Amino acid sequence: MQPSMHCKRIMANTIFRRRRQKPGSTAIPFMITILLSMFVFGAVALYSYNKLTEDNTELQPMQAAVTGISDGDINSILFILDPNDPEHPDRKTAMMMLHFDPIRKQEICIGIPLELQVAHEGKLMTAENCLINHGLEALKNAVGAALDQKIDRYMMMDSKGFEKLINAIGNVAYPSPIKDTGLRRVDDGVSVQLDTKQFETLLTSTQYDRETDRCATIGLSVAQLLNQCDGKRIGNNLDNYYHSFIDSVTTDITAMDFANHKHAISYVFLYGVAPGRALTILCEEKDGMFVVKQEFRDTLKKNFYQQNAVGLGTEETPSETVVSGS
Repeated sequence: MQPSMHCKRIMANTIFRRRRQKPGSTAIPFMITILLSMFVFGAVALYSYNKLTEDNTELQPMQAAVTGISDGDINSILFILDPNDPEHPDRKTAMMMLHFDPIRKQEICIGIPLELQVAHEGKLMTAENCLINHGLEALKNAVGAALDQKIDRYMMMDSKGFEKLINAIGNVAYPSPIKDTGLRRVDDGVSVQLDTKQFETLLTSTQYDRETDRCATIGLSVAQLLNQCDGKRIGNNLDNYYHSFIDSVTTDITAMDFANHKHAISYVFLYGVAPGRALTILCEEKDGMFVVKQEFRDTLKKNFYQQNAVGLGTEETPSETVVSGS
């Protein structure tokens, strides 16, 4: 039986609708797939970008900390303050050895007694007489030999040079153990802000009971100065500060020395946390002079990381040295 014309028309419309639906049913899943792929790809790309930038952020400080510092930047310097105050001609010369170790971000300060026994050309004498009679180079070598340490450079300054140096670094707060012009004795241990003149008096006064007491104050107060100063200001302006006072001192530190090591000096000032430490010299009196004990020489080697000394402390718990003498 042949279908009627009406039935044929209905069947044709149904087939037509089904054929029209096929492109749509294929396109929708296809678009969904593309969108999902774009989302996944975008998420992966975003994660990769964030990870990359995060890694770069982490690497930047590490790159900044790479300074090229080596054992060659470790130096010891002998500092001498020779005051020229006409109102106080009896002021004493102050001597100090500073051991500069940028690898461990340390600056170790050791006051040197004027009566320290040293040898020059086979003759025993005090450090003060060595300076007066034979000069700075001889004193540097003689003190180094007495401490069993190589001292690389020296720097000697008068009151004017000291003032310029302290103006560059900054003033110090320290409890004065003596009473002298401009100073009052502080028995309660409370630190007092010292201007340049007061600080010079603290280091060169004749009012100490013993010379070794003065040496202990020299080392401790200068270490305190290094810990209290604005390290970032100094580290970022080291060239300016160096040139502001270098012409006011007598030194064998050359412009080449400064150029070769200023990165290490800046590094310690910028990144060192309380880099200053003091060691009080341990000695005994003999024939009117102070002779360094072997125990202290061993302590220096340990604290300077030149040998492992059993029983002399560690970096975290450094050995304590005491003052001995008359």
